[in-house]
Amino acid sequence: MPEAGQTTRDRLLEAARELFTTTGYHATTTPILAKRAGVAEGTIYRHFPSKHALLNAAYQDMQRWGIAGVREVSSGTGRSVGERLNRLGRKWLECAEKDPARVRLLLGWRHTRELDDPSRAAAAELRHGLEHLIAHGKQEGSVRAGVVELWTSVWLTLVAFATERVASREWSASHPHALATLDAAWEAIAWRPITVGGSTTAGPD
Repeated sequence: MPEAGQTTRDRLLEAARELFTTTGYHATTTPILAKRAGVAEGTIYRHFPSKHALLNAAYQDMQRWGIAGVREVSSGTGRSVGERLNRLGRKWLECAEKDPARVRLLLGWRHTRELDDPSRAAAAELRHGLEHLIAHGKQEGSVRAGVVELWTSVWLTLVAFATERVASREWSASHPHALATLDAAWEAIAWRPITVGGSTTAGPD
């Protein structure tokens, strides 16, 4: 349902997020979008040249929202990288509970062929922000040695799993399984001493 104070563009973006992540992009027609947004079909084309453009506008909005969240936790002081990632993960879990379509478009969009170059660039910026944060974890000695891109993928995969369970109403944002998955995402990339033949490694490379 459109909220009071929303602009027509906002209502169209909200309808796009909800329908594209539930009904599906190809199954969602412009008449369906217009009905969900509470506008005439022709109104869509006064704001977006096509359904494809509407999808990419909605996708870029969510990536920018995600980028802002990464920047917010990255700029904090006095917190370890593990604490910052946990804070970000909890924020995304809460979003999945309140507005499932947002986090699904942020982390779970699979129709990558429909994305244009600005959308791909926005997704890359989000990922690079996370990689930079995790690289900082390697520098501080809290993230294990190895390829930062790999640890970013591992963390994102587990967090996306948890957010989808919350978005689908299987878990709440504070469910023990959701929080345990966030913990597992960090444990999967965190440095731990490894004992080999009775000796223990001193730390990450």
